[in-house]
Amino acid sequence: MSLQILFIAGFATLAFLISTTAGFMVGNRVSYILFISFSSVVTFAIFGFGVHKILELKVPEFLAFLGGISLSGDFDEDGSGADSLGINPNEFREGADGGFSSDSGNSNNSDIERLQQAAKSGKFGDHLVVDKIPIKNEPKLMAEAIRTMMARDDE
Repeated sequence: MSLQILFIAGFATLAFLISTTAGFMVGNRVSYILFISFSSVVTFAIFGFGVHKILELKVPEFLAFLGGISLSGDFDEDGSGADSLGINPNEFREGADGGFSSDSGNSNNSDIERLQQAAKSGKFGDHLVVDKIPIKNEPKLMAEAIRTMMARDDE
């Protein structure tokens, strides 16, 4: 099922459950509860559609992450479920300097190529690509780094 339909159905279901529960708890008439529940379902379905569209435009990598999650509960033999997220737990190992390095250089190159293709297609979100390296656009952090470098130059 499409992720957009899941967003719409999820928001509509949430609205139905909340409005009917609250209506019965305060003792409203059944006809009034059904009217308010129907109104809430329609409103929240539209809201769910809007949330999906905004996420699609601003943060498509989050939707890609949500699309990669398996709702069936399938787990690997180690019980982690990492394959359902597209993660290979054996891909990274700790290096001598305490950092992590990849076991295979090919996976890093293919990841960079995939990210560059996404950047060219315009569906990469708010990132910059500098020397084939995707960097999240964080203006405050970049401004602080520039100020630090300029202060060092002045010394």
